[in-house]
Amino acid sequence: MLATLRQAGRLPRRLYLGRIPLATLSTTAARTTLPPKPRRNLKEAFNPTSIEKGWYEYWDSRGHFEPAKDATKPAVRMLLPPPNVTGELHIGHALMLAIEDALARYYRMNSHQVIWAPGTDHAGIATQTVVEKMLAAQRSVTRQDLGREAFVEEVENWRQKYGRRILEQMKEIGASTTNSREYYTKDEGLSKAVSNAFVRLWEEGLIYRDTRMVNWSAKLQTAVSDIEVEFQEFPNAAGSTKIDGAEFGFLHQFAYPVVDGNGEEIIVATTRPETIPGDRAIAIHPEDPRYKHLHYKHVSHPLIPGLTIPIIPDATLVDPEFGTGAVKITPAHDINDYAFWKRHSKQAAPEDTTSKRVDIPLITIFDNAGKMTSACQVESLVGHDRLFMRKRVVKLLEDANVYRGKFKHNMRVPVCSRTGGVIEPMPQPQWYLKMKPLAQKVKEVAVRDGLKFLPEHPTEQLWNQWLDGIQDWCLSRQIWWGHRIPAYRVIKGDLTTRWIAAETEETATAQLTAEEKAQGCTLAQDEDVLDTWFSSGLLPLSTAGWRGTVGESDAWKENYPITFIESGGDILFFWLARMAMLSTHFSDALPFNEILLHPLVCDATGKKMSKSVGNVLDPLYVIHGKTQKEMIEKYAATFEAQLTQGPNAATAAQKKIREYEAATRKHFPKGITKSGADSLRMALVDYTRQSRQINFELRVVDVFRKLAIKLDNAVLFYTNTVAAQPFTPVDLKTADLTPHDRWIIHHNAELIRTVTSAFESRELHQATEAIRAYTYDTLCGVYIEFSKADIAPEAPDARRNVTLTLLYSLIDTLLRLLHPFMPFHSESLWQELSPSARALEDSVTIMKADWPTVAELPEAGDMGGQEMKDVLEILDEVRAFNGTGTVRMRAESEEYLRSMWATLEKMGKTKGRVTLGETGQERADGERWVKEW
Repeated sequence: MLATLRQAGRLPRRLYLGRIPLATLSTTAARTTLPPKPRRNLKEAFNPTSIEKGWYEYWDSRGHFEPAKDATKPAVRMLLPPPNVTGELHIGHALMLAIEDALARYYRMNSHQVIWAPGTDHAGIATQTVVEKMLAAQRSVTRQDLGREAFVEEVENWRQKYGRRILEQMKEIGASTTNSREYYTKDEGLSKAVSNAFVRLWEEGLIYRDTRMVNWSAKLQTAVSDIEVEFQEFPNAAGSTKIDGAEFGFLHQFAYPVVDGNGEEIIVATTRPETIPGDRAIAIHPEDPRYKHLHYKHVSHPLIPGLTIPIIPDATLVDPEFGTGAVKITPAHDINDYAFWKRHSKQAAPEDTTSKRVDIPLITIFDNAGKMTSACQVESLVGHDRLFMRKRVVKLLEDANVYRGKFKHNMRVPVCSRTGGVIEPMPQPQWYLKMKPLAQKVKEVAVRDGLKFLPEHPTEQLWNQWLDGIQDWCLSRQIWWGHRIPAYRVIKGDLTTRWIAAETEETATAQLTAEEKAQGCTLAQDEDVLDTWFSSGLLPLSTAGWRGTVGESDAWKENYPITFIESGGDILFFWLARMAMLSTHFSDALPFNEILLHPLVCDATGKKMSKSVGNVLDPLYVIHGKTQKEMIEKYAATFEAQLTQGPNAATAAQKKIREYEAATRKHFPKGITKSGADSLRMALVDYTRQSRQINFELRVVDVFRKLAIKLDNAVLFYTNTVAAQPFTPVDLKTADLTPHDRWIIHHNAELIRTVTSAFESRELHQATEAIRAYTYDTLCGVYIEFSKADIAPEAPDARRNVTLTLLYSLIDTLLRLLHPFMPFHSESLWQELSPSARALEDSVTIMKADWPTVAELPEAGDMGGQEMKDVLEILDEVRAFNGTGTVRMRAESEEYLRSMWATLEKMGKTKGRVTLGETGQERADGERWVKEW
């Protein structure tokens, strides 16, 4: 049988060779060092856990994820977007892996060498936060208690213990990553590339240092990127809501007395009373008639005796129709006020003598921890958290008789996604990268070399708009965990005279001038670390082997660029665009020529998944199943440390646990059914027809779980038939085919074309749709039913041999097409189709099978012709017919229809009610006809 099927083109010879033939392994080594090849008992009840168990270890241990040395087509290079070392698998990861793994498996089966590098990101802020919380809970120490070196060592120890957890979880999804190419963003080689990239950009004049307004997290005591800032909405109807103990949702009005104004005052409003001690100007519209007489006059600060501040006209900031038409200016604590300060203050542009500028000090009244400093000049506020002082400032205004009340007000409060704490705009000295030259080069190279997007609209337009409007990138973060910035202060006495960027202190020292050395200047490396996105932006280069050193070889170009990048649309600009800009700048080539974006996964109602809402779907819960009780207990366990950190922390933890429990009981009343990785994978890919947002429902996973069961039944039908009475395989290309044989071959060819086209166009949901429809409606719904008479024990041997050979071919083809989506299930069934040739041969795997092509199939001819068309029409009619009636035949279909009549009766469930008439039979009076022509 094996030789015949191979000769007939059903089982390509290279399938049997594999990557690691058993001949290269000793029998003992194969038994003792490698996990066994799993076997499937098709007669056991469907259980995804037992079906999927062992296959990943088998594939990995035999080297099937590694680049095939016998590949005949160009290499396909892929890069797994690195999850944080703090991360745990979530449904977004599962979608990404399902798509990327499907593509990787497709290209392997098409004889491409596939290199899909997995890795993890050191995740500076996230990891430091986790470890700081752990140290506080377990040892009651802070990072400041330990010192930088010891703290970094603690983080690395934690990373060694937990950092690969998410990569291990990915194995349960079946991600066939090239594990020998695994990377970590703080690996020595990748770190060298990061340092050298910074130095080169500095030397090219693209990196500079400046004091600007940044998003400041007081809890983390660092600047954070825009992606780490979320917004909490407070509609004015909601009234008071608290964050960090402070009341939000109100607009407070108070008065500034005009100096020498005979009792005249300007009323202003603020949602942040704690910033009032930092006010250093009042802005009004230059054309507002209410204030024209007050231009450049002064008002008295109501909380700081003797302090007067100027009234300055500004058409950019002030809307005269809003409120009182006057705006308080706190230049050091509001981004718009800071821009106002740069337009109007002498301090911002001392050399400007052409415009009217006034003295406006830039006074920072909060320290890095968010506490009021002595610069606020209000003794009772100093040393206290600024948010806790909100009420006290209002009381001081009331005592000064200048408070004019509060009103409900729409608010959009920026909070840190890491801590939930309120973000403060703060002027801070930071390192910046000039982005416009890099963005312009990306656009030019994209035109030269081509860059495709999926979906094309509106992604390409948004991409170009973002590049056109790009701002300089703040690179520095005030934390200890990460790539320390390779920049050194040149210190003379107590002053920093200049900066030197160098990979090492030794290299920096060599750059000191003779004069600086004679003056005893010393060096001190900057304490800050680089934004994590900087090292991630270099990954296409650094994972290829690029190190950015002078005179390095071009060997890295063999691994660059990657073929395409697949990711979530939410990080298109934070990661993909930065990869494009950094990599193109250093290589003069785009890091990828194709960008594939998957949609955001939300719950069934379209809400973003959130633990606090209780609608989060852990993919491992879907794979293995979880009861409500187990879900709640696991969530509660994450608060174990917090429950021991005093009454306030314990109360907050208990509240979150209660909220999660209530939400879980609402969203998952019956828990989550065990469905397996394959059903989840295929459901997620099928959902990508929703290009922007997936409203995910578990019932869709169940649809594909049932598809897996349907395939089980089809394979079991075939294997039971063969076990009961073996057959002799035939060459289908010369066999005598029935109309239904030709019909199924035609539809099989259409399926191959559709699925292949779906992969080439990246519209993978078209493949999942086609496979499901073909399995239910074509293969199982029609052909297998039609074939039962042909494979019955009493059927002629010639007909039985053709039918079973074809059925084997159809199932084999379907499983190979299915493999990229359901790798575990397809492998387990494919092995059992021919156990002696596959399951019992260690090196044989569907992963190395050839991708199906139409050339494998015999010619379908007229796909069954009029005969098959008539039979299917009659089947539809008899299924829908209610009562007793007659079918009149066409002459050209008579013989075939009579041969199939018993099957049609059985499938239509009309035996005894619908009869077969004679060709050309006349209708009798009152006779009911089911079908006539």
